[in-house]
Amino acid sequence: MNIVTTCIIFFISSFLIIFSSKSHEINKNNIEIIIKDFLIKNPGLIKSTLDEYKISLENKKKQNAISLLKEVDNPKISQKKADVTIYEFFDYNCGYCKSVVKTIMDIISEDKKINFVFVEFPILSQQSYFAAKAALASKKQGLYNDFHLSLMNIKGRVNEEKVFSIANKIGLDINQLKIDMNNPEIEELLIKNRKIAKILGLNGTPAFIIGDIIYPGALDINNLKEIIKQFRES
Repeated sequence: MNIVTTCIIFFISSFLIIFSSKSHEINKNNIEIIIKDFLIKNPGLIKSTLDEYKISLENKKKQNAISLLKEVDNPKISQKKADVTIYEFFDYNCGYCKSVVKTIMDIISEDKKINFVFVEFPILSQQSYFAAKAALASKKQGLYNDFHLSLMNIKGRVNEEKVFSIANKIGLDINQLKIDMNNPEIEELLIKNRKIAKILGLNGTPAFIIGDIIYPGALDINNLKEIIKQFRES
């Protein structure tokens, strides 16, 4: 059922409710004429109804996508008394993503009531995808946070050689890392992240989600603090 059909049914239902006491006196032709005349005289009403219906559908899709995101086992920093959760969609070859790393770590260090979720969203290159798989695989060895920060601090492009060089420096077992990178669960997780991003209309990084609001682009620490403040007050 499309939006137009839904609206027409809505208007017909409303009409029948309004004129229910005289419905036995109104035949099909009369109903069609009255409804047609009403819509001609009130074109803005059906447009506003369609617009509201479309907005409602989009909001529902967004809420469903955010609910799905909460179920994905993305790496996170959890704090016991957290009352705010920040999700960040990022790519290891995104310069803007790298520029906000210090902001993120500073705010988590200052505010002990924030959970932060790292949403791996490699969209810039195959090298980004490789780095994301390696980072997720490092979680098995308990070194995701160290590996993530080290990859984000790389100057220039992140590639396979740099990924393994960093992995070796922070003490990851490279052979085990390569095995874990082929775990189908990692591919499934990245697919879920991409699907959620598509529903949310995200086509760039970084993008942050706090509550049910999406904040695309890099945020400085003052912006982020104000957003968190507004969330807590809402």
